Amino acid sequence: MTDYKTLWKNLKKKVLHSKTLMQNGTIYKELTSYNDSKAYMNDGGAKGKELAAKYVASVEKFDAAYTKFSDVLTKTNNEQTQKQVEKLKKEGKKGYAAAMESTLRLTNLVENLEKAPQKADKAAVEKELSEIDALLKSVNNDRGQVLADRYNSVVGSVRQVLADSNENNLDEMIQSFNAYIDTYNSTNPEQFDGK
Repeated sequence: MTDYKTLWKNLKKKVLHSKTLMQNGTIYKELTSYNDSKAYMNDGGAKGKELAAKYVASVEKFDAAYTKFSDVLTKTNNEQTQKQVEKLKKEGKKGYAAAMESTLRLTNLVENLEKAPQKADKAAVEKELSEIDALLKSVNNDRGQVLADRYNSVVGSVRQVLADSNENNLDEMIQSFNAYIDTYNSTNPEQFDGK
């Protein structure tokens, strides 16, 4: 029975990120009912182990499908944003184009670093940070400076993750990035090209 309890705790941790799937899945409901009623005391946890294995398999299948969907969505977003950046440049809205491009590039950098911080090429990350910084500096007005200030916080947290990719540092990087995105989203696009 101790083995089953440990399995249950580990299972809950493993699937916590798929909370919606967890709460709506029939297997999860059956597993929760089995656990809450302590039915494992009657069968030594045999049914629980069987249900847990089925549930983990369904979560892994969901995660794989979601990853494919997310990759397609990211690719499509990148392509559409690049087209929008080019259009803005042609329209003479260079500040907004630079802010949009820097935000797209920063988003990709943070997402990739979050997925695999141990595999990050530090020199490539630093090069990208430098290029994003140059783009932001080209937004030569107060609103551009506000965005650049937020960006500097993200740079610091990215470098902290490069030095030590523990969970706290990753969380801080995401929080800094979200603050940057909030600033970007709260800016009227025309402000990036104003004086």
